[in-house]
Formats: sequence, C-alpha cells, structure tokens
Amino acid sequence: MFAKVVVDVPSSNTDDTFTYSVPEQLAAFVRVGSRVYVEFGFQRVLGYVLALEEETDFSGSLKPILDVIDFEERLAPEQIELAKKIAADTKTYLTSALALMYPSFLKSKVRKFLQILDAPALDQEVASLFGNQKRIPLTGEVLKKYELVKREIEKGNLEITTQFYRYGKNKTEKYYRLKRNDYGHLSPKRCDVLDFVKARGEATLDEILENTGSSDYLVGRLVKDDYLLFDERVPLYTPLEEIRAMQAEFNFEQQQLKEKFSKLSGKPFLLHTNDEEFKLDFLLALAVETVSQGKQVLIVAPTLLVHARIWEHFRKNTRGYRLFAFSSKLSNSEYYHNYANVRNQNADIVIGMKSHVFLPLNRLGLIVMLDEEDPNYHVEQTPKYSVLEVLKFRSGWQQAKLLLTSSALRVESYYNYYFARYFYLEYVIPREVRTRLVNMRREAGDLLLSEALRRSLREKLGAGEVSLLILNNLSYSTDVICEHCGHFQKCPLCRAGLVYHKQKNTYRCPSCNQEPARVVCENCGKSKFKHFGFGLERLKERLRELFPAARITQVDSESMQEKDAYEDLFSRLEENEIDIVIGTNQLAGLYHRNIKLIGIISLDSILNRNDYRSSEILFGLISKISRHEAEVILQGYNLNHPAIRFALENDFESFYEYEIENRKNFNYPPFAEFNKLEISGEYRDVYYYANYFKKIGARLLKGEFLGPVYDGKIKGVRLLIKHQNFERLSKLLDEVNKKFAPKKLLVNFERYPN
Repeated sequence: MFAKVVVDVPSSNTDDTFTYSVPEQLAAFVRVGSRVYVEFGFQRVLGYVLALEEETDFSGSLKPILDVIDFEERLAPEQIELAKKIAADTKTYLTSALALMYPSFLKSKVRKFLQILDAPALDQEVASLFGNQKRIPLTGEVLKKYELVKREIEKGNLEITTQFYRYGKNKTEKYYRLKRNDYGHLSPKRCDVLDFVKARGEATLDEILENTGSSDYLVGRLVKDDYLLFDERVPLYTPLEEIRAMQAEFNFEQQQLKEKFSKLSGKPFLLHTNDEEFKLDFLLALAVETVSQGKQVLIVAPTLLVHARIWEHFRKNTRGYRLFAFSSKLSNSEYYHNYANVRNQNADIVIGMKSHVFLPLNRLGLIVMLDEEDPNYHVEQTPKYSVLEVLKFRSGWQQAKLLLTSSALRVESYYNYYFARYFYLEYVIPREVRTRLVNMRREAGDLLLSEALRRSLREKLGAGEVSLLILNNLSYSTDVICEHCGHFQKCPLCRAGLVYHKQKNTYRCPSCNQEPARVVCENCGKSKFKHFGFGLERLKERLRELFPAARITQVDSESMQEKDAYEDLFSRLEENEIDIVIGTNQLAGLYHRNIKLIGIISLDSILNRNDYRSSEILFGLISKISRHEAEVILQGYNLNHPAIRFALENDFESFYEYEIENRKNFNYPPFAEFNKLEISGEYRDVYYYANYFKKIGARLLKGEFLGPVYDGKIKGVRLLIKHQNFERLSKLLDEVNKKFAPKKLLVNFERYPN
C-alpha cells in the first residue's frame, strides 16, 4: 500500500503530496486523514495522509512511513476539504490549515498503549505480549504481530489508547454536603441551595443548578463561606431516561418566524431581533427540534460574555440532553472530557467560540453564529480564516441549517438578504428608550463624566438600580506628552502613541503591546510627562471619588481572567451586589433587566477609527444598547453624524441607504473585496516588491491599491487591495512571490482583515 502525504515543512512546494510506502505492520492503522511521521530530506517530519493507493506509478525507491501518531484519531473527509478551502482562501500552507482541525492537546507529546478489554477471550500469542500487565506501550516489537493484534481489536478484546502528557485525566464531579445549619439569615437564593442539599444529603453541582436555578458562582461562595463542603469523585455515567426542555410560549409573530425557519432551506438565515429573551427561547426551541430529528447542534459565541449567557440559558432549561461547552475557561481535564464525547459523537448540543468551529461533529443539523456582526470573530493567528465562511462550508457539506443572529445588522449581511442570498427573520419590538445626547464641548470642568451623567448615576444609586458605563480604552491616560518640550510620545517599535497605566505605573503600546522599561522623550531626552485623555482606570478612579460607597465592577479581557468570572458577574447582578459596571465596547453585548442606566463616555471616538466600517460599528453599538429598557446617555464632541441620528431613530433602512451609497462610491465591500498585503525584509526590497505588485495588479486586476505605507510594527510595508477577482489575485500573488523568491522577503496575505 502507498500513501500520498503532505508534509509539514514550510517551503514553496510542500503543499504537493509525496508518495511513501506503508510498512506492513502499520497498514492496519494508516488511513486517509491520519497524521504520520515520515522522512523528508534528512528530517523526521509530521505529515498528513491525503490518499491511499494499492499501486503507484513512481518508479524510484520509496521511503516508508516511520510511525503513526493517531491510532484512534483521524481527519474526516469534511475536515480535509475544509482545510483545502482555507489554505486556498488565505494563501497559507495546507498543513497549517490541516492543523486547525486538531485541538492543541492533540498536538502535544503522546504515549500510545495497547490495553486488554477481555483477557479470557484473548489469543494466547497476543496475551504473551502483556506478561502480567493489562496495558503495555505500543512499540514496534508489538506491531510486528499486527495481524493478530488487529484481529483482537476487531473482536473487541483489545483497544489502542492514547495518553497526552498534559491531558487525559478523568473528569471529576463535585458532590456537595451541608456543613452548617445556621443559614436562616442568608438571602433567599442561598437558602434555597442549602435547603436542597440538606434534603438530598448529597448533590452534584448540576443537580443543585437544575433544581434551584442558582449559579456556579453562588455555590462556590457557599463553599468559601463554610456553609457547604464537597468531595471530588469520578462520576458513574448513567444516561437519564427523561429528556425534556422548557417549552417557550411564542406569540403569533414569533411562531410565524419559527415556522418559516422550519419550512425553508438552502440558504443561511439572518435573525434580527432586539428581544434578548425571545432570541434565547427561539434558539432553544430550534435546538431541541433539531436533536429530536437525530441531528446535532453547534452554537458559536463571539465573546465569553455571550458564551456564558447562552450556556446558562441552555443548561437551566434542559434536562437529559448531552450538552457540552467549550471555552478558554475550561480546565485541561474538562476540555479533554468534552472533546472525547464530541469525537465519539456522544453530544447533542455544543456551545463554543471561534476556535471551536472545527469540532468533529458529523451529524450537524443546525449551526448558529451568535451576534454575527461582532468584531471578535476576526482571527488573529495564521491562517486568518473567516469564521463565517467556515460555518457556511460546514453547513453546505452536512446539509445543516445556518442561522446568523444579530441585534445590530451589518451592511454586508443586509445586502446579502437584499439580493436573496439569505433568508431574513425579523422580530423587533418598540422600546421606550430615554436617550440623551450630551455635547462635551459645553461641559465645564469634568470632561469625563458630564453633569447629566453624574446626576443620573446618583439617582440610580439612590434607587438601588444598576448603571452600565462603556469606555473603549483600558488605560489611565491615552495621550502621553513630554512636560519639557511638548513632544507626543510614540512606541519605539511601531510608532503608535503610548498610553499610561497608573495602576502598574507603566507605559504601553496599544498596537503591539510593548512596554518599554524606561520611556525617554526622543526629542529632548527628558523623562517627565503629562498625561491627557482617559481610559477605564481613570474612569474607575473618578467614580470612586464621586461615589465612594458604590460597588463598582470592571469587565474587560484583563479583569475577567478567572474561570467563573462571567458567571460571577451574572450572579452578582441577580443578587443586587453591583451598583456600577464599567468596561469596553464588548459590554454592549451584556443584557440584564436590572440595568437601568447606560452611558457611553466617548461615543464619537469610534468614528476616528482607521476603519471603513466605523459608521456601521457606531450604529451597531447604539442599536445594541437599545435592547435595554433603560435611560441612555451618549457623550461626545461631534454628535451630528448620520449614523448617530439614524441609530437614535432606530432606522436601519435609512442608515443602510446612506452607508451603501458611500461603500459604492469608494468601492468598499460588498462592491469589492478588500485584502491586506504585508511585506517584511530589506527596506529597498519591500518597496520594490510592493510597487511592482501594485503596477502589475492595477493592469491585471483593474482594482485599487492603497499604499505602500511603512509599518514599524512589522518592519515592512503594508498594501491594501480592493478588487473583484480573487482567483486572478491569487495567481498574481504566486507569480510575484516566485519572482522575488531570491530576496528572502516575508509576505503575509490577509483576505479577511479587521
């Protein structure tokens, strides 16, 4: 047998397949999609088997496959074809795209074993390999008897297992017991938990959550306060006979949308709603219906905040479904446990994030992309694939329905509906949103919190209600200026403006995250600076000055590192333990009925972003906060922009007409594709490459080129490309790269730039 293998060596020709012979002792274990070790040149390298053949037309001597990495794991045909599409779309190596299909722990060092399942039935010759052991390492000596071993595996007497050095531990369950009886003075929610555990004698976390409606965080607090104690044990898996889910009561219009979704197929669905409760109930109903048809559900969330909310809703309102969550907050053993269940198709509903769109679910009937307009779906690591395009591919391959939800429509998504590429589902309810625009030019003294916002904060604190403040900067000051000469301080690496973090007393570049050990003015050599502008650190400091008794919680990527941080947030909101929540723009995705005041500190700063979608982002931010039945205060300096006016009027149609005309006039998506090309290397060579590409591309692509512009962050130049023929651009890129190969330049193409 012969294998066509693509090898993991970064060079221009390694997307080609190379033929290797399959040794007799490995023949039973090498399959299409297997990862193997092969000799390439004089190196032992990783490879992926893309095809198997009984004969080969190669006339020379062939090298054999050295080893098989995965005996149980292998890529499905869907994953191989998806990797090929990603490699072609992003102009990256096929092996890089194939690697996306594996979670990180499968790329770690492994140990492989042969384990006895039924000793009495085992062939004596095979049994002699084990001696007195029930499990032995899978070595070349063992594989010499591969025919006998294979037969015993097929009979169910043996199995091959893989142990990962950092993973592979059994997932344990916590069993809670009552420690103290004197809890009558606690809140009703806490008493409910303790009463339930007391009545049961012992209860698991899932049992407590399901029967009391509490949260993980609340149970953890009761342990910390010595009201509960627990033991950790490996649970005995007993499938529940009863499977049920909450039955939502839909009104006529909502029921019509559900029936429309059930009847139609063949295109993605775009659900636009400002009713968060309806959206959650709608998704749950669709998921339950899909599972009842023997299919699986994949739900993808853009942020941990959204993930925590959807997970909490599904977990509280279902029983007996095989429900699994994937996020960065899982421990190694939890992730391994969940992945093993998904790999074995022992899953009904999976809720993950953008890195989990490749999970090996083989019976998908429904795929949901929550808040599809969220910029967090942008992928930073290479290959920089499009999450939406991946989900569209999986939907088409498995004939699964794809549902995109949005509380703030994207122009491109609505354009796709307009030209009948999407089905459109809309449920928007009118809300009484009291919105006030505050022009900060007219404010005297406090340029951070206007008089109107301070007054409203004071009122909400007095009424015991929650306020939400959004400011999209983590630092204390956003502008650092030399006290001696007035020079604006920039990052020495990428030339972006430095920001100041008072809490750590450090200067940081928000672009490349560099923190210079010592900042000296490059103009005069002095090291005393004035700080202007403001971020969350200064906002928090100012709030503490004005309202020293207020309970303030900050929500951002740095402050929410703990595993249960978002569950903690929801629990504390529920129990009225928070007065003011502050955070970045991601807080627009936070919805809670207790929030009665929302303030955006610097609204028009979004329009200053170097992004052709800035108007759309601004419109979306205002639209998202309109889901709350709360008072809204918008602060800024230039508040006459059409995006602000249309958002306040809740008039997306007018905004769409305004924005689509601008996109058309300036040839931006959806009228052209927009790509980015970065070239690093010798100064003269990078400009030569960029200008040559621009000259040839202008003639062949009939597109537009912005740049080249030097970028210190990459030590090279950036070229932005607007065109309408990706296939031709792809060929041009290959040809120009071939011409400039002797220059040893690093060329990074990004098809879906943020």
